[in-house]
Amino acid sequence: MNAWDGLSRSVCEELLRHAIDCLAIDGAAKLSPRDRARLASAAAILREIREDLERSADRQADSRKSETRTRA
Repeated sequence: MNAWDGLSRSVCEELLRHAIDCLAIDGAAKLSPRDRARLASAAAILREIREDLERSADRQADSRKSETRTRA
């Protein structure tokens, strides 16, 4: 079982939004280039996870629609 099991899609998205917001640090320009790069990488990874969750949810919704049509 992974850490995401048991969490709803909306809870996961909210957690990711919060994490991305936390990465938008005021004064980030004062960080070292290495730390700014690490911050940007972390934000990019979180965005990818959020987009993957959205795509997965869309596929599940499409699958449910297909099942409903085949049953009718």
